[in-house]
Amino acid sequence: MVVVTKVRVCPKCGSDKIRAVKTSVSGWLLPNQYYCEEEGCGYSGTLYVEIEVEEVEQLKRVMNGDSKEST
Repeated sequence: MVVVTKVRVCPKCGSDKIRAVKTSVSGWLLPNQYYCEEEGCGYSGTLYVEIEVEEVEQLKRVMNGDSKEST
């Protein structure tokens, strides 16, 4: 059995430094809020991207406009 490890990343910058913001009503009355702790990003919202750990660097390259595969 193959275990695939997934990680949450910011939909704005691709960083894995995205954290859930906990409040007394989040998750049952309001959707969970997430905040990106990457310097210069500041994303705050209800969405995040969940990808496999091996794909994080590739996602960052694509988000920065460099879609070339490294060898």
